[in-house]
Amino acid sequence: MRLGRDFTNLLYFEYLSEEDKRKLAAGEISVADMDAAVQVVAKADIARQVSAAKATGLDHVELDGAVPNPYLDFTGEARREARDFAARHSITLSLHLPYSYVGASICAPDEFDRRAAVGLQRRYIEFSADIGCKYCVLHPGVAPFYHARGKYLEQVKAGLLKSVCELGGLAMARGVELHLENNTAFDNIFTEPHEICEVLEGARESGVKVHFCFDIGHWFTRADTGGEIPNPPEKIIEEIPSGWFKELHLNDYIPGKRIFHPPLHEEVGLLKRENLERYAELVAWKGAELVVVETAIKTKEQVLQREEILRKETEYLRSIFG
Repeated sequence: MRLGRDFTNLLYFEYLSEEDKRKLAAGEISVADMDAAVQVVAKADIARQVSAAKATGLDHVELDGAVPNPYLDFTGEARREARDFAARHSITLSLHLPYSYVGASICAPDEFDRRAAVGLQRRYIEFSADIGCKYCVLHPGVAPFYHARGKYLEQVKAGLLKSVCELGGLAMARGVELHLENNTAFDNIFTEPHEICEVLEGARESGVKVHFCFDIGHWFTRADTGGEIPNPPEKIIEEIPSGWFKELHLNDYIPGKRIFHPPLHEEVGLLKRENLERYAELVAWKGAELVVVETAIKTKEQVLQREEILRKETEYLRSIFG
């Protein structure tokens, strides 16, 4: 199994102006302000992400296509340069497709909305193929709460299946493995493993092979919507059939505080070392090829300690995953 990272905002600080670095350290601007100011230019610097992965002993980089991002503006030359740079450094790539605004309509029961979302996601899949990505990860979309039940939900599920078949077919033709990821519990729909597996089964019955990017941190959010978490929490993986996994997302969650993606080596969420050791065994047994870590920093103190967090967490995970 290979280990990779979506750097989220771990590399953003270096793209700030000197004045904004001072303001962040002084508490005059927030981490969210930092993210908003530099994320497009930081995401565009694929070479920096590849170099950071190589320097920390990782095998893979997942590019963050959450909007805003610069990727559809990449020229043909820029796409070739990104592909060649990653190949020279023996780092594989994947792309997390956008999952908000237009991209969130991927499950829309209205065909105009759904086609708009599919048309957008197609362009990102073409981009991913151009830069040599092995995998793409698609969120299943969101719906208003009053569409999350009954006949409305049946229409939403039908819309998602149609979109997954169309996008999965394109990905297969371009040599990219499409993955469908479970939502958080706050998204109302497609939050449970069996919901994702149902869509994947429907796609495969149509001859389209799509995989399950199970995000255990997303699943943990059910603790704040009245759901239970098993003991040990990684036990949920046992319920997912073998043969669905290729790439997985690994992050933690702190129930009650609603904190997403805390540093794993700090063991402040539900995943302690013994849980991660069991997690590694389970996902390997289920056939996973790649685990992508999605830690994000939330406070100015973490921003100022970002290099130490990145180094310590990677060393910690390497000691578990090998």
